[in-house]
Amino acid sequence: MPALIRFFVELAILRRGPQDLPASSTLLSLAAVLNVLIGSANGKALFGTVGAALGANLLDLVLTLLMLYLLLQFRGHAARLQQTATAFFGLGALAGLVMLLIRPAAELLGAPQVAMLVDLVLAIWLHVALGSVLRHAIGVPLLAGVIIMLSYTVMAFSVIARVFPPVVTS
Repeated sequence: MPALIRFFVELAILRRGPQDLPASSTLLSLAAVLNVLIGSANGKALFGTVGAALGANLLDLVLTLLMLYLLLQFRGHAARLQQTATAFFGLGALAGLVMLLIRPAAELLGAPQVAMLVDLVLAIWLHVALGSVLRHAIGVPLLAGVIIMLSYTVMAFSVIARVFPPVVTS
């Protein structure tokens, strides 16, 4: 397990690619489940309830798989779906775990702005890391991968927010 965590950290800092992962349905399932569970814990405040956050994260999982499938099919690399999806979900779980650890600590110290800043930095980093995964998976430059990820995020959040409207707090 430590080797797997180390792999995702190396993937996050752009030293590895999804092609270095084993094509394993078990690993894909584990990464997907962790991504959804951690994302749901992080999304409770945005969506109001754990149930709504879970639904939003499951919908994002389906949208992500659809996006990856279409991109990989279009580029003629359909066989890379399992490894690419595992990399996406593993990176999402890793970023979510960092958020889960830092947010409560910052709020406990009376510095919620620090938590917001960390969330912003993690979101930017995650888009770059996921763009790098796309760079390897579909053979595009890093910038193109990041632009695809930013476009996907806007589209996916629009769809998710229609189904699971975010809770507005005053």
